[in-house]
Amino acid sequence: MTLYIGCDPGLTGAISLIDSRRGLLECEDVPVCSNGQDTGSMKTWVDVSALDDLLEGWSSRHSFATEAVIAGIEQPIPMPSLPAQTIASQFDTFGALRGALSAQVGAKALHIVSPHAWKKFFKLDSDKKASRVSCQRLYASAPVTRVKDHNRAESILIAHFLLRTLH
Repeated sequence: MTLYIGCDPGLTGAISLIDSRRGLLECEDVPVCSNGQDTGSMKTWVDVSALDDLLEGWSSRHSFATEAVIAGIEQPIPMPSLPAQTIASQFDTFGALRGALSAQVGAKALHIVSPHAWKKFFKLDSDKKASRVSCQRLYASAPVTRVKDHNRAESILIAHFLLRTLH
């Protein structure tokens, strides 16, 4: 049995865990906290302690020590049209997720996933609703019913992409 972790980075990102036999096991928003700054554009960042606790809880509940675990993080791609704050948050979250997951599953089991590759696999474009619909087709109980849950859907799809392409 193999466990797959998918991550959609960003301060509104998400992280999900699926099992090759049991399906979707976990899905959470990336935990964030204040960075203590009252000025500037980026006032929150990843709550690394809460992220570590989340992964430790998953490890305990789903036996990371006895199962093969593969993780994938969507590679952030800077777009000049996005505000600097958005780009900074994507890369900050990417780094925090990369560090936390490397500690849990090991660097060799961590994959950087191109958004183009996983979206092409599911025949998706940038339409966030289509990601939610595709996710619900695969996992009817997925917590992706709200418009803002597109990040959860994408984290689940990234994990499923790993399952289908690395299995």
